[in-house]
Amino acid sequence: MKAATYVLWAFGLFFVLGLIGSEGFHKTGVALSTVGWGMLWVSLYRFVPMAFDAVAWRQLFPAGRRPEWRSILVIRWIGESVNSLLPVAQVGGDVVRARLVAKKNGLPRSMAGAATVVDFTLALLAQAAFAFAGLGLLLARTGLSEPVAAFTIALLVGAILVSALHMLPRFGIFGLLARLVGKIARKDEKLRTLTGGVHALDQQIVELHRRGLDIFIAFFLKLAGWVLRVLETWLILKFMGYPIGFDDAYIIESLTAAVRSAAFFMPGGLGLQEGGIMVLGHIMGLPTNAALGLAVIKRVRELATGIPGLFAWSYMEARGFRQMLDTAELPEPGGDPGGGKRPPA
Repeated sequence: MKAATYVLWAFGLFFVLGLIGSEGFHKTGVALSTVGWGMLWVSLYRFVPMAFDAVAWRQLFPAGRRPEWRSILVIRWIGESVNSLLPVAQVGGDVVRARLVAKKNGLPRSMAGAATVVDFTLALLAQAAFAFAGLGLLLARTGLSEPVAAFTIALLVGAILVSALHMLPRFGIFGLLARLVGKIARKDEKLRTLTGGVHALDQQIVELHRRGLDIFIAFFLKLAGWVLRVLETWLILKFMGYPIGFDDAYIIESLTAAVRSAAFFMPGGLGLQEGGIMVLGHIMGLPTNAALGLAVIKRVRELATGIPGLFAWSYMEARGFRQMLDTAELPEPGGDPGGGKRPPA
């Protein structure tokens, strides 16, 4: 699996280098140099939509046990850094932030895991709405027919799948999994312990879905976070000397994000994100060097915010979180502290 990841990463990197080479490294460098100190503002602005995401995630914890907002923003930043820069199929960062918020705040892992699972599915639902709006703007802007129709069907199918994923906890799918594992592994102590954890996760997710107002608020905070990302694209092109309207920036950002999410198997969406920006930039009438510069600057921004995020993760581990990726479950409220194990009689 790791070998395949590295092959995909290398393929994406060569594709990006090929795009830059076809335009000319010098021309791309000139386009990047026009941004100058604007790169700092673009990087700092990233924390604005990230803050909305963090507050949405915090909303999903029980009212009396919500983490302090600055702490959860840092952990949200670390999760995004892991997803952006490490070969973890764009979900490893969510595992890291769930485990980290549990350790830092003394929360049961099932509670942190439930909030993160629902946060993840709400983000996908909000992104689907974000992408559909971008698709509508593209139709109104260009009047495209057949290619857009095919893309519409693909997005619709994706939205149905995401909605199904969001509804599964209501039907106790995690509890069903726990019972299945319990029957298969009656004599395996570790698997029995895991079964207890899965049951606890299922209970927490079902309980969270009963808090309709919190989920409603979190969804719209997620959607606001997606919309605010449009200003990153708008800012980059403005600093490059190619100002465009908010609607054009919305189309580029929303549909590029959809392409990247669909390409979860590609580390960081490398190559596919750049290709999507080039195609959409061409449709929006951007010069090739401007579209390529936008794609490259977005990668530079990922490095500018992601590398410090990985250092922050390393620092937090050194401060006492070295065991945050272990498999032991924290005690559940009113549950067996042994995570399913019972002391010998």
